[in-house]
Amino acid sequence: MDNFERRKKELLTPLLFEAGAALLDCQSFEYSVCILLFHFSRLGAEGLDPGRMVAIMEDIDKKTAGQLVKLLKQHLALSEGIDVALQEALAARNKLIHRFLIDNIERFPDQAQRETLTKEIRSLRRQVQKAEKMLRPFIEGLTEALDGVDLKQFRADAISKFLEAS
Repeated sequence: MDNFERRKKELLTPLLFEAGAALLDCQSFEYSVCILLFHFSRLGAEGLDPGRMVAIMEDIDKKTAGQLVKLLKQHLALSEGIDVALQEALAARNKLIHRFLIDNIERFPDQAQRETLTKEIRSLRRQVQKAEKMLRPFIEGLTEALDGVDLKQFRADAISKFLEAS
């Protein structure tokens, strides 16, 4: 790695770390919508097939985040607050995933602009996280009820494994 590449990596790491965290947030949001659809399909929600939901979760039947949110709105009665949060999350997700970095690449060389971009990513992440957090109680309640999963124990095990892996 030459000096330019080393310096570029050093300067861009905070911005790209935040972008990577945003990617994970966006994927978590999409999967949360899908798992909620899956749970309701198992409860017999009209028009939702559990096999199709599994195919979507396993990326066999490909659906965009927008298509998943549309399915959710078609098959479930959502509160206005959740509906608005989903639309805001979807807009933030699309901006992050499709255009944010490339549309702002000219701002990368300037330290102040990189810091501003990092803050903008964090703001968009909060919008995505807000919707996912609103769905989480429903997902967790249904996961425990339908699958008998003790989520507190599951989290504790996952944290333990993560900490041991370092």
